[in-house]
Amino acid sequence: MAKKTLLIDTGDGGRFLLAADADGLRVGDGPAHTAGLLRGLRVVRVRCEVEVEDDRDDLPVDEPGVLTRRALRPGTSLQVGHARLSMSGADSSPSPAPVADAAPEPEESPAAGPRRLKVIDGGDQGRAFRLPDDGTVTVGKPGGEADIGLHDFYVMPVHCSLELTEAGITVTHVDGASGTLIDGQRIAGPQVLRPGHVLRVGNSHLKLEVGPFADEPPAPAADSGPKSARVLRPPPPEPEPEADPEAGLTGQMVGHYRIGRLLGRGHTGAVYEAVHAQTGQGAALKVFDPSFPASSAELDRFAREVKAAQAVRHPNLVTMYGAGRSPAGCWLARECVPGESAAEVIARVAGGEKPSWTRAARVAVHLARALDGLHGHRLVHGNITPNNVLLRAEDLATKLADLRLAQALDGSRLQKAVLEEKLLAELPYLAPEQADPGAFVDDLADLYAVGAVAYALIAGRPPVGGDSPEEILEQIQAGRVVRPSQIYRKVPPAFDGVVMKLLARHQEDRYPTAAALLADLAPLAESHDLKV
Repeated sequence: MAKKTLLIDTGDGGRFLLAADADGLRVGDGPAHTAGLLRGLRVVRVRCEVEVEDDRDDLPVDEPGVLTRRALRPGTSLQVGHARLSMSGADSSPSPAPVADAAPEPEESPAAGPRRLKVIDGGDQGRAFRLPDDGTVTVGKPGGEADIGLHDFYVMPVHCSLELTEAGITVTHVDGASGTLIDGQRIAGPQVLRPGHVLRVGNSHLKLEVGPFADEPPAPAADSGPKSARVLRPPPPEPEPEADPEAGLTGQMVGHYRIGRLLGRGHTGAVYEAVHAQTGQGAALKVFDPSFPASSAELDRFAREVKAAQAVRHPNLVTMYGAGRSPAGCWLARECVPGESAAEVIARVAGGEKPSWTRAARVAVHLARALDGLHGHRLVHGNITPNNVLLRAEDLATKLADLRLAQALDGSRLQKAVLEEKLLAELPYLAPEQADPGAFVDDLADLYAVGAVAYALIAGRPPVGGDSPEEILEQIQAGRVVRPSQIYRKVPPAFDGVVMKLLARHQEDRYPTAAALLADLAPLAESHDLKV
């Protein structure tokens, strides 16, 4: 059969529809208006070229199952589901690729074997849900009214319903602004789901498969009794062998990431080395305690704060790659920074290692640069502590981690459960106004924390301390701090003054901006030949 290429052009980028299915091609002005139908075609390949105008160096691409986005740049390509996106440079167009020969597809007939929906992308990737021969099946969030529960930020309690007969399956959207899609096309009403087609609900992609299935044991003999009008829920998984507490999730998939060795455990979860299964990009993956989120409100707040953080990029901020929810729990994927944290350095100084005021000054410069960029986005970090100040080994660069994490967990059950333990560790680095429930807190609290971290790098301890939160609060409010130069005499007066100004009890006595702090640190770095 001869192959032909159809070229479809439109000058209106906001009103256009092209739909390819078993009936042929539909062309129109939108999902509700088909202007023309080309029947009797067998579509063997779809190549779409879209001309856009945009001044950005790269275009962000929403990736299923995550909250942050990858970027598509001129001359590069990204795999998105079953499609590959590529972008040419300005004023150039890629030449059409030849259409590859495709094996003829058999004529569709009613499903002759068992059917299931298998998650091929999203938080539940790899799971399969067997479907009954007939009845109604609903898809939504786990633990509610839905028959099929998906761990997905964007899935509603009941998102869509499936009407099943032996002859076919009809999908109807129920709730959710993102809609329900079949093979990338948003359905406007009840629509048939055929074997091999992909149902998208939120950020989860479920492929309709017809058995027998090689990865499932043979089904028992059919019962001669009446068929159930409801879905047969998937059999409970076999109990997994008891996990090694030191290994945790090592070797498992979380979202798009293959988990490597455990890097450490914190108050709210564990951090692992990880590799993106599709791109091969390395990451540090933080998996939160299973108790989070305890409600939809906690999940909504987490998603909102992560989205606020995802747009911020700076050389001295740890880059966030993604965030999502999987059966293992909520997770954050971020840049992996080989080196050590400021907390490790402070512990060594406390143990007798000779302090270095130049190291503290370099950290202060890099943190000030990060805050200058962050505050330019009208964002406050709010939780700068030695544990999230990372010192990269290869070039001694300082990277600030956990942007907006404190806000993302604010008020959650998990935060309340670990509050006292966290307070003892982190309270000494909070500004006085953060310890006062009625005080106004702004970006000057971040500048105080920069001073507290720099102080601790010299002294081997924070500027204030105590055996209980109450004792620490009392010292914070008193504002009496021993000067760094009294602890380590080699601290020059200029840097001594910078640190004390950052630690001022009253906000109006501190540096007004990160830029003003940098202006004082620049001549200090130059006069002492600091590599910053």
